[in-house]
Amino acid sequence: MTEFEKIVARLGALTFPFRISTPEGKQDFGEGAPVFEIVVRNERGRRALQALNQLVLIEAYMRDDIDIEGDIVKAVSLETQISDRATWLKIWRRLKPLLVGRERCNPEWIAKHYDSGNVQLIAADMIWNTYTPGIYESKDDSLEAGAERKLKFAYDSLRLRPGDSLLEIGCGWGGFMRFCARKGVTPTGITLSQDQFDFTRRQLVDDKLDGEVLYQDFFSFEPERQFEAVNVMGVMEDISDYRRFLRRVQNWVKPGGRIYFDFATESTPFSTAAFITKYIWPGTFRKVYLPEFVKAVWESPFEIASLHNDRRNYWLWGEKLLERWQERRADVLALSSEETWRMFRILYAATAHIMSHPSYDASAMRVVLELPGPNPIRA
Repeated sequence: MTEFEKIVARLGALTFPFRISTPEGKQDFGEGAPVFEIVVRNERGRRALQALNQLVLIEAYMRDDIDIEGDIVKAVSLETQISDRATWLKIWRRLKPLLVGRERCNPEWIAKHYDSGNVQLIAADMIWNTYTPGIYESKDDSLEAGAERKLKFAYDSLRLRPGDSLLEIGCGWGGFMRFCARKGVTPTGITLSQDQFDFTRRQLVDDKLDGEVLYQDFFSFEPERQFEAVNVMGVMEDISDYRRFLRRVQNWVKPGGRIYFDFATESTPFSTAAFITKYIWPGTFRKVYLPEFVKAVWESPFEIASLHNDRRNYWLWGEKLLERWQERRADVLALSSEETWRMFRILYAATAHIMSHPSYDASAMRVVLELPGPNPIRA
């Protein structure tokens, strides 16, 4: 049995064929033509492959000690058969905010991913610059068409009207703020990303739109007024404390007002991969654990107005992000680095994989909450 046959045997049953290449030669595994090829460039890459550890393998790929050619989504799907050993990293991400305080950790955590020179916009839709899934009527829909449809869905779900005020928690690159401002709604957005703050403020000015963006932490934000609606797109994963979130926001929403969410979910409360914690979203980031979220809503003054399964949209979004990211590699390298391109390539491939995996361990939701009251703002 060869060295690589021993490694592949540790993976267990293969559901698709692939190839491993080294400077010494190539070896195919599984029946049929390989769907991807793992290229081992040097001894560090060989040792990483022998370790069969998710974080070690990804770091070797980011350094170009190994490369992945062909269907990278299929390659990433092997993660279910590879260990994710990084015990202290996972312990520290939960221990640090308890020791030094969440508010002191948040700016560094958010900047880790979002202060990257706006490189993510190379893969995002080019009109609204959204960084959460669109709503796609077919697999052939563009990122732009999906984003437009999703923003309209959120606007309608919040029952916004001209003259209303909107608070957006984690406003990203300001797409929904601009969408609403063009319809006569006055948006206020908060973010802890300096890059997003600068971009959104500039876009509002350039488009001559009425709105305000603040460099502000959700956990220390104290608005001086209430809002007709609150938007929380792709943010609950970072906040992760559902009860604390709802306790704070209930004071910011007018009776009859609504909150719109979209988020990724997972079937276990804390199972964030070490790669995500170390390189993408550090700290308390986790996919939403729906039983805990629903229980927090049940214990709050809010009620669920609607809930939609968004898994298919999330899968298509991941596929489309990956496709655009790979097509625009030269643009990424002009703005950033090869390592950054490889890091996000793995992230987008993993997103497409986990939302298409038949185990349904991961999914996604769109949720609308409403705050009942004696004098609701909407009939």
